[in-house]
Amino acid sequence: MEEVALAHTAHVPGLCCLDEVYPDPVRVVSVGVPVAQALDPASQAALQTSVELCCGTHLLRTGAVGDLVIVGERQLTKGTTRLLAVTGEQAQQAREVGQSLAQEVEAATERLSRGSRDLVEAQQLSKDMGRLTDAVDTAVMPQWQRRELQAALKVLQRRANTAIRKLEIRQAAQKAQELLQRHPEGSLIVDTVSTESLSVLVKVVRQLCEQVPSTSVLLLSPQPLGHVLCACQVAQSATPAFTAEAWALAVCSHMGGKAWGSRVVAQGTGSTADLEAALSTARAYALNQL
Repeated sequence: MEEVALAHTAHVPGLCCLDEVYPDPVRVVSVGVPVAQALDPASQAALQTSVELCCGTHLLRTGAVGDLVIVGERQLTKGTTRLLAVTGEQAQQAREVGQSLAQEVEAATERLSRGSRDLVEAQQLSKDMGRLTDAVDTAVMPQWQRRELQAALKVLQRRANTAIRKLEIRQAAQKAQELLQRHPEGSLIVDTVSTESLSVLVKVVRQLCEQVPSTSVLLLSPQPLGHVLCACQVAQSATPAFTAEAWALAVCSHMGGKAWGSRVVAQGTGSTADLEAALSTARAYALNQL
């Protein structure tokens, strides 16, 4: 180690100078080669060993580091990556965090392999996967292990989402059949459905319209604290003026909420203590358009 004039380091072969402001004179660390020899422009020593401008490392021997774990990396420019590492006790803590998260991922894998009995359980598992992914992304842990766990969680999240879609389709099919039994005829179905998911509600509407293309459907699903989910679809034979987006907006506005969608399919949310009034608004709007 030696402090030298900053200008003497400007043209050293192989010396990597990052976009940082160094003091003058600057501290130079050379491994195995005297600093003066490493900084000699005629010497190739800096190409064969580690020579760095360094203002932060103050160890006289590498053994003082103890343990070392690379916990992060960031690409500065093409071909230049900055590694972040911790040493000593912090390195041991990083390994312990990594092991703990690896065990959580393994437990999540086992839960997913057992399968979900109902939609609520599957959705909770998906949320747990998301929480675990966030934990792995931000934890101080070995970078190699982070990459492995991130790849594993990506696969698990896809599997969890697939399981949710299958359960939603199954639940939607069952509820669609129940509604068809209650509404065997007519060009309009306006009713309530018990479900905690707007995604399921939309699937119920779509399945009804697939089975009865000449029927326009609007469904409301009451939620805790007076919140209401809404989904609708207009029949293929409906007049151009009758759009799903306007239908949902009329109903959700009545409930103090909002709606979005297209001419054919729309959804929305609102809040009301009088669900029958909202259903009446939905029927009146549709009958006026039909």
